[in-house]
Amino acid sequence: MDKPKRSKRKFMVVFGVTMILLAIIRHTFAIDTTRHKEHTNELAEGQYDRDETTAFDDELNPLDTIGITPEEANRLKFDVTECYDFTNDTLNRPHRIKGVWSFDKCFHDLNDVQLLAAQANGIPPVANMEEAKGYIAAHKLVDISHSPYYVVDGLTHSMPYLVPKAQQLVNTICLNFIDSLQMKGIMPHLPVITSVLRTTDDVRKLQKGNGNATTNSCHCYGTTVDISYNRFMPITGKHTSSMPLTRMDYDMKQVLSEVLYDLREQEKCYVKYELKQGCYHLTVR
Repeated sequence: MDKPKRSKRKFMVVFGVTMILLAIIRHTFAIDTTRHKEHTNELAEGQYDRDETTAFDDELNPLDTIGITPEEANRLKFDVTECYDFTNDTLNRPHRIKGVWSFDKCFHDLNDVQLLAAQANGIPPVANMEEAKGYIAAHKLVDISHSPYYVVDGLTHSMPYLVPKAQQLVNTICLNFIDSLQMKGIMPHLPVITSVLRTTDDVRKLQKGNGNATTNSCHCYGTTVDISYNRFMPITGKHTSSMPLTRMDYDMKQVLSEVLYDLREQEKCYVKYELKQGCYHLTVR
């Protein structure tokens, strides 16, 4: 007759132990969940430090960073805070780099297409610098050798002059590139211009060392530039000819491709991906 009482007592003991174990497990998981939520909130609010290679000093003077004086900024009508927002928290929550699915297939505008745009928007080809001076004096060509938006490489077979419409395009490309780098959490760099206006004398000299150089080049019309996709100038405020460039950075190459692709889709320019020359060859439309 005592057997049912012992079974009932045993059941109550097992039940009590089970409830205690469940309470302990629930308490443990509740702590983990709380920690996970706190960690997620801290990430969302940007409370975790970023990589030192992409962090900015909030007290850094933006004008010093891009290497121009306040007087030059005023002369250029350039509001640096619109382009380099060093107080912006986007670096803590960078946008994703999309790039293009194929450099060669997305940028396939050949010389014949670009040549028509160059002839429609540019000056007639000039034989040498003396002939170009007339267009410079008439403001049909503008000097692009000094700019806070990009760096002009040491030119050997071209001169740093473009028609105003092409200069505006280059400014737009480079400003969009710098802005995109910041939005994607990458330290701002300046694009490097590697080729600009060529005279017929320049073309002849170039053909001696490059059999692929065409006689009727788009560069002869002041509408066309080459922008490197594997060399970029870090913004440090002390630009010199000996300053090391950032080379072969695939992320920056992709960001530049995004900028060019958007402008090409807006019918602002034609673009050709030059594999051997390491540049985007583009003409204003």
